[in-house]
Amino acid sequence: MAGAKHTIDTSFLTQLDRYALPLSRRVTAIHTGSHQSTRTGAGLDLIDHRKYNQGDSLKKIDWNLYARTEKLYIRRFEEDKNLNMVILLDASSSMLFPDSTPDKFEYASTIAAGVSYIVMKHNDVYTIATFADDVDYTKTRKGRDDFLRTIDSLTRISVRGNTKLADCAESIYPRIKSKSMVLIISDYLDSIDSIRNAVNRLSRHELVLVHIYDETEMNLPESVDGTVKFIDSETNEEISFTVGPNFKKEYAAEYAKHMAELESIAYDFKIPYFRVSIKNQPFDTVLRIIGEG
Repeated sequence: MAGAKHTIDTSFLTQLDRYALPLSRRVTAIHTGSHQSTRTGAGLDLIDHRKYNQGDSLKKIDWNLYARTEKLYIRRFEEDKNLNMVILLDASSSMLFPDSTPDKFEYASTIAAGVSYIVMKHNDVYTIATFADDVDYTKTRKGRDDFLRTIDSLTRISVRGNTKLADCAESIYPRIKSKSMVLIISDYLDSIDSIRNAVNRLSRHELVLVHIYDETEMNLPESVDGTVKFIDSETNEEISFTVGPNFKKEYAAEYAKHMAELESIAYDFKIPYFRVSIKNQPFDTVLRIIGEG
């Protein structure tokens, strides 16, 4: 399926029109947009006043307040800044599981599209970078035309290679010039050390971890029984096991341990962590991620 055209669900996007990324998530960026920063400047929201000092611009004087008090005051505003969103999208071979639509990559791409749609609708900027063995870092995008090109490019991405999140973080770190919101969407089938190193490397930004999984990954189905050949989707390595009740219990325990370690990383760095089944409705998942669900 690598190299095939992917199916990206866009049917729910217009339902997102009334939602915005919470303004409590404030980031500093270099473009003017719809989100607030904590810096004062020429914005739209009045914070307070201060007394006029010689040399201040006469344009900043609140003449209405002067008419009431006969004293000169300068209006202080909260500067408007845009949200700079960077979405790191796992495009390794393991994301092609299961062999049905949507697979993990298609679902993850749909979520990336939903978040990007909200960012685009509020005149903010975003970047979607896909990663596996290396990183495909695209230009910053903004506006409807760029968004349509984003959807088209997501349908054509070649999904292959291994998950190397630490290498991805190291590669992308110098490319993110200003403090940003960084959304990592992955199945996190990587070593815990690699994941922790990646989170640590990108921790200067506002990180959000989105863990995409299929339910059959957590517990092996009843149909998997007896001598079974497992193929690593990223390395193509083949291993045969005799699968019985004990094996299934050990497998489920190891997967649960991996998820608990992911949660521990999120807790240690005080960042949001969302575990999302591909059976969930994309609309509901996007609302959870932006804090509206």
